[in-house]
Amino acid sequence: MKFRKPFGAKQGDMGPVLFWVLVVVLIAGRLVLASCQDVYVWIDGAPLDDELMFRAAQSITAGNWLGAYDYLTLSKQMFFAVWLAFLHLLGVPYLMGGQLLMCGAALAAAFALAPVLPRRWMRLAVFGLLAYSPAAAASFTLRVYRDNIFPALCLYAFAGFIGVALRCAGPVRRQLGWLAMAGLGMGLAWITREDGMWLLPFAVVAVIATAVAVLRLPGLARRGGRVAVLAVPFALTAVCVNLICLLNWQHYGLWATSDFSTGAFAEAFGAMTRVTHEDWDPLVAVPADVREKLYDQVPELAQLEYWLEEDEKFRDAWIGRPDGDYQTGGFYWALRRAAQYEGWYETPQTAAEHWQAVADRINELCDSGQLPCDLPRRSSTTAPIRAEYVAPVLAEGLHSFWYAATFQDCAPYYADQRSLGQPEDLAVYHEYLGCTTNDAAQAGTDLPYYHPLRMLVYKAFEALRLLYAVALPLALAAALARQLYLGWGMLRRRSADGLLLWLALAGVLAMALLRCFMIAFVEVSSFNIGTYVMYLSTVHPLLLLYAAGGLLTRKEAAACRS
Repeated sequence: MKFRKPFGAKQGDMGPVLFWVLVVVLIAGRLVLASCQDVYVWIDGAPLDDELMFRAAQSITAGNWLGAYDYLTLSKQMFFAVWLAFLHLLGVPYLMGGQLLMCGAALAAAFALAPVLPRRWMRLAVFGLLAYSPAAAASFTLRVYRDNIFPALCLYAFAGFIGVALRCAGPVRRQLGWLAMAGLGMGLAWITREDGMWLLPFAVVAVIATAVAVLRLPGLARRGGRVAVLAVPFALTAVCVNLICLLNWQHYGLWATSDFSTGAFAEAFGAMTRVTHEDWDPLVAVPADVREKLYDQVPELAQLEYWLEEDEKFRDAWIGRPDGDYQTGGFYWALRRAAQYEGWYETPQTAAEHWQAVADRINELCDSGQLPCDLPRRSSTTAPIRAEYVAPVLAEGLHSFWYAATFQDCAPYYADQRSLGQPEDLAVYHEYLGCTTNDAAQAGTDLPYYHPLRMLVYKAFEALRLLYAVALPLALAAALARQLYLGWGMLRRRSADGLLLWLALAGVLAMALLRCFMIAFVEVSSFNIGTYVMYLSTVHPLLLLYAAGGLLTRKEAAACRS
């Protein structure tokens, strides 16, 4: 009697029913963890971050968009607040919503690689590796902040572009879903963080490589149309960005996603950083000696001198350096806060007028030689790139890469920090988010308390984290060796078979490195807080995707599948 494999499975594979049953089981396991986790809240401790997003979400729910205008209202990209309001409207608990979003992104990435993963167990492996990434439910995701969803949005974008590239010879209608995913992932990431545009290099290279592959494939009809449709992701990204601009224009009369990283404030801050320093400090973009010159020659900026230099309470709130100067990462917020006290932020228009006057005056003084300046005109809230940063950025970037690859600081709970605030204030978060806060303390201590059953779940996932921490570096090394071998083989044979896949995986690894060095530059030039895993949260899924794709995908796959 001949034995047949259940669920329609091929030899050495699983059937579709078993595949989807296991997918549901894996998602359920992730939701069990989310149900055991608590939100971390620090009332009055994160006014620029968590509290800003939460207040904006409440305002959206009340029908008031982002609320009354002040120096913080448009200071950041605010899609995360929209996401919070959306989850509240649906009645989905905040932490579960984030896990469902990441599980969806993991499934999208697995199916994006389906043309080169001939077995369903391979796709399930890719999905499971990404969905159960310790970073996807690490303690930093328990904050009410945008890095709870930013990695998933980026992963959707990567999956979309890879999915299109590996199906570029097929019917256009089968590519539209992947194109839409790429565009919405990139667009929503763009309006979630100020650096969301970091996805552009991968997007541009992916589209160019796919277009070249389409033009070179024999026997394809309407190649021009196939290439033109590759503009869809960029069109959808533009729609996302301009929709936020439209809402801001309707409520505040300002066509922008933010009045911090672009516009008059960025021009004013960029102008300040042009002025030559007497004694350059890598962490101080506008030191005291530069501010003194600016107060003397820029009347508009002199209005802020009292707050920035004389009011001790104000200075204590923004200065954390032993030398008493403003670090770059705090100075721009101090500037905006001082301007708020002086009435500049009565409306977005008055704020823009003041900051534009500051920018114009400083640039005029620099260009005329009345102020010593060693940089050209710039519009940015980051420190200028200097040669002195290269060595520390390289060191911090490589350390960040290892930090992410070994899943450091990715425990699924806060072992030594608990939510702080009055019970009535914490209850507001609980009611709106549908999640409890970790405000209970162990008896006689200030450490958070967790039920023993929860601790068992945490310890199980902590053991999984240790497994990832050991296995991923080894898998990355093996995947890199295999991909280099395959790349050398293509060069030796002068064959483009499998080139799109090879380029896609190389691009994923390159983007992980790019992210590490981007964050490294911010750390050594502005923050000086040490390696913080939250800022590296987009790196973990890329490293997992590269390792899994680099080892599991099959060389015999065509360069461009139907």
